Amino acid sequence: MKKWKSICGAAAILAMVFSLCSCAGSKDASTEVSKSAYDMDTAASDAEAENLQEKAEETSAETGTGTKVQDTSRKLIQYLDYSIETREFDEFVKKMNQLVSDMEGYIEYSEIYGSDTQSYGEGKRSASYTLRIPADTAEHFKEKIREMGTLTRQSERVEDVTLQYVDTESHIAALKTEQESLMKMLEQADSVETILAIQTQLTQVCYELESYESQKKTYDNAVAYSTIQVYVQEVEREAQVSGTYGEELRERLSENLYGIKNGVISLSLWFLGALPYWILLAAVLVLIWFLRKKFVKRKRKDRGQKKE
Repeated sequence: MKKWKSICGAAAILAMVFSLCSCAGSKDASTEVSKSAYDMDTAASDAEAENLQEKAEETSAETGTGTKVQDTSRKLIQYLDYSIETREFDEFVKKMNQLVSDMEGYIEYSEIYGSDTQSYGEGKRSASYTLRIPADTAEHFKEKIREMGTLTRQSERVEDVTLQYVDTESHIAALKTEQESLMKMLEQADSVETILAIQTQLTQVCYELESYESQKKTYDNAVAYSTIQVYVQEVEREAQVSGTYGEELRERLSENLYGIKNGVISLSLWFLGALPYWILLAAVLVLIWFLRKKFVKRKRKDRGQKKE
C-alpha cells in the first residue's frame, strides 16, 4: 500500500512539473495548464509593455517652450550614416580615432581602399568605418564629425524596441520563478524517476533563461551604444555648399575651370606617357617617306631613259 502511495505521489509531482512548462505539440491536461499559464504571462507582459509605451509617449510630449522631454525608460536604438570628403585623409583618420577614444567608444569595423603611392589622379583613398559610440555622447560626436570634413550625405534612424525589451524581461522573470519552483520540487523528490524528470525540465528552463538573458544583453548594448557608419573619401577639391545665386554661379565656374585644368593635365600625362610610341611612329613615317621618295626618283629616272 505504501508503495502504491509512493507511485501516486511521484505521478502527481510529474504532473505538476509538466504543467509548469510550455511544450508545444502535446495534447494532455498538463500541456493545457502550461499553455494557460504561458498565455497569462504573455498577456501580462504585453499589458506592461503597452503601459510603458503610453507612459513614454506622455513624458515625451512637448512642453510649453516647444522642447521635448526625453524618456529614458524607452529603449531606442540609434543608427547614423555619414559620407564625408576630405583633402587630408591621414589627418582625418587620426582625428576620428582620437575622437572615438575620447568618447569611450570603439571601432567595430574598418576598411581602407586605395593607396597614397599611386600616380596622379589615381591616388584617391577611401575608407569605411562602423563605430559604436555611447548614446549619451552621440550628439557631441555628430557636431565634431561635421567639423572634420565636408559632409556630403547623412541619414539617421531610430528603432524603438521597448515592447520587445519588456517582453524579454517578463519571460526572464517567469523562467526564474519556474526555476525556483523546480529546485524546491527537486529537493523534495523521493524517487529516481521524479528526480530525472525534474532535472530534464530544469535543464530546458535554464537553456531558455540563458537565451532570453543573452537577448536582453544584446538590446542593452544596442541601446547604450549608437551605431555610426562613416564613409570618407579623399579628394583634391572638397564639395562646397552654395547658398545664394552668386555663390552657386561662382561654384559652377570654379568647377568647370577645375575640370578643364584636370583635363589638360590628364591629356598631357597621356601624351607624354606615350612618348616612346610617338617616337616609334615617327621613325616608321620617316622610313616610309624615304622609301617613297626613293621609289619616285627611280621611276622618274627610268622614264627619262626610255624617252632618250
